[in-house]
Amino acid sequence: MEGTSQPTFEGHGIRGHLRLVCEPDSRGVPILREQSFRAPIHLSKPHLDADTLVLNVINPTAGLMEDDRIEQEITVRNGGRLLITSPSASRAHRVRNGWAAVSQTFRVNTGSFLEVLPEMFIPQAGAVYRQKTELRVEEDAELLFFESLAPGRVASGEAFQYSSLDWQTDLIIGRQQIVRERYFITPKSGSITALRRLFATAYYGSMIAVSPKLKADTTFLPSIQEMQSQQLWIGQSPLCQRNAISVKWISENAMQLRVAQDTIRNAIYKSLGKQAPDLRRIVGR
Repeated sequence: MEGTSQPTFEGHGIRGHLRLVCEPDSRGVPILREQSFRAPIHLSKPHLDADTLVLNVINPTAGLMEDDRIEQEITVRNGGRLLITSPSASRAHRVRNGWAAVSQTFRVNTGSFLEVLPEMFIPQAGAVYRQKTELRVEEDAELLFFESLAPGRVASGEAFQYSSLDWQTDLIIGRQQIVRERYFITPKSGSITALRRLFATAYYGSMIAVSPKLKADTTFLPSIQEMQSQQLWIGQSPLCQRNAISVKWISENAMQLRVAQDTIRNAIYKSLGKQAPDLRRIVGR
């Protein structure tokens, strides 16, 4: 089922949504069994790489405006393999009284695989943004969840000039809550002050990985000390002695952040014994 219905409005904001179900077809090839989306969400034509369905989620507008609300619900089941990415950074713009918000739920059923690898999020000067993420992973399922955050439009001199960011993430494996992260930050928050002592324009990245193959391999980055530098701080830790690991890194600039993310992604795929899918369709493949 595919939906491209017109957006609904409440005040000045758009109410958009994305709902996907990925599972194999009769040949064992992962497909989108169900899909529904509404502006400002648009989907690219998916392609297969490394036995994984690769899908770009696109917001063709300038970004999230005051009172915009986006809801996303993505499920991978019955042994499906899905990679969700985006072709460009997402942005939240200045607001006067309200806020922009994204609520997203990712479900990975037994025997299935999901990677979420969006481009960087950029909160612009005066932005008020709320994000709520729920990661539900069944036993014997696999998830890679990446996020990256810019301090603002650095080239425009807007580093850490957003009004506030309210960031919530929950990870549930089976029936057990493994992670509950809550960040409410403003440019004057103590955590931001500490970051700016390291880097005047600090960029933040994180990854949560869940896989049964991580039970005996919680140090999948043996060269982590080599990655550490004057431009990059990085750390990793297992999560509650379960088949999950968390990696977080802070860099001086966007290029360092991307290099670290690519290195971490390649290392985790190697640890899982998998080939990393290419994010872009390769002509002629």
